[in-house]
Amino acid sequence: MSDIAIRPATSADADAIAAIYNQAVLTSTATFDLEPETPAARRRFLTAETTCLCLVAEVDGRVVGWSSLARWSARGGYDQTVESSIYIIPKTWREGVGLALGGAALEAAAHLDVHAVIAQICAENVAGLALAERLGFARVGVLREVGRKFGRSLDVVVCELLV
Repeated sequence: MSDIAIRPATSADADAIAAIYNQAVLTSTATFDLEPETPAARRRFLTAETTCLCLVAEVDGRVVGWSSLARWSARGGYDQTVESSIYIIPKTWREGVGLALGGAALEAAAHLDVHAVIAQICAENVAGLALAERLGFARVGVLREVGRKFGRSLDVVVCELLV
C-alpha cells in the first residue's frame, strides 16, 4: 500500500465518510446503527459541538477511513471523556490504516483537554478489539446483550485509555 496520509476531515469529505460508515451499518456489527446516514448527516456530525475531532486517512488521494473523538456524555462531569470511533474500507483492513487513524486521534486527544477515551466494541468484532489493544486500550467491562442487530443480541466490550 502507498503511504497513508492523516488529516482533519472537512465537509468535502462527508460523502466518503458516509459511504465508509454506511458499509459498516449495512454489513457489520461495528456499529449498531441500523439505517444508513446521508452525507448531510455526516456534515452535521463534523460540525456538531459533541464532535471533538474527526480525521480522515487518504491513500493515493482517496479517503479510505476516518476516526473521531466525540463527547461520551452530555453531562458536564464527563467533559474530559470522549468516545473513539474508527471506520475503514474493507480492502485496507490489516494494512495499518486503523492504527494510523487511531494513533493520530489519541495523540490529538492529549491536546484537547481529554483525560479518558472510551471505545465500545461489539464482542464479536475481533479485529476492532485487537486494534484497540494495539492502541493501548484496556478492556474494563462487558455489557451483556445490550445491542441487537441482524436478529441477534450482542455484547459490547468497553475499553478505556487514560491520556
